Amino acid sequence: MDAVDAIENRTRDYVRNLLSTLHPSFVEMGQRTAVTQLGDPSVPVLLAALDDLEAGEAREIADRAVDKAVKALSRPDLNSRIFLFPGDGESSVLLNQMNGVLGFSLGAQATLVFVWPVENWQNWLSYTVIHEYAHLVRNLLFPRGIAGGKLVYMKTQEPETLLDAMIAEGVADAFALSVMSEVNPPWTDALDDEETERIWPRIRRRLGVSDPTEIRRMLFGDNDRVPQWAGYTLGYRMVTSYLERQPDSTLAQAALLPGSAILAGSRYADS
Repeated sequence: MDAVDAIENRTRDYVRNLLSTLHPSFVEMGQRTAVTQLGDPSVPVLLAALDDLEAGEAREIADRAVDKAVKALSRPDLNSRIFLFPGDGESSVLLNQMNGVLGFSLGAQATLVFVWPVENWQNWLSYTVIHEYAHLVRNLLFPRGIAGGKLVYMKTQEPETLLDAMIAEGVADAFALSVMSEVNPPWTDALDDEETERIWPRIRRRLGVSDPTEIRRMLFGDNDRVPQWAGYTLGYRMVTSYLERQPDSTLAQAALLPGSAILAGSRYADS
């Protein structure tokens, strides 16, 4: 067994132990995500990155970000943990699209954050932790599990839809930007007027789809018919439009609403 295989196996065991109290489907997802995001690291490069993250106070930055998020949206009933891991230093998605930081929340109990020290990674780490905190809160209010390869709401047994995913991301981005303004996420403003006019009818027709592959295609784009970050941008605009139309509602209150209510109160309900 070479060093990379050993690191991968240890990562699987480590993540399994960290997530041992979660539903088995989330444990499996966490293990798979951690190994995928680790990539195939050169051990010296990985160790150097870990040194940079420690010197850059990654853990302290994450702790401060959690404090800011809790002050802005307090949930005493939320019992969650955020785990930091080194990311894949050879991933163009992580380095170029995500600014060195990528987060995954597993239900309402755990978030995995993968970091690689690129320019301005500290601010993006703060942003990502705050963004994921909003996901943890929504996952607490609308608990989900995995059944048949889909995310399913535990209370209703209905699958997560594209609309649900778009609003969840829109709420998380709006919340994170309300707490800190040091970054400018490209996925919140990725469509110009012409692209919006072209893509919105297609996405609107698919708001009720629950196929995970189609949801990802609409959220992230497909380098073909769906522009990059289309679903993220439109979800963010739905949330901000809702807040503009409901001046008595705060973002903290909107974070507690189902996606259908936010869509109904936004300008996108009219188009």
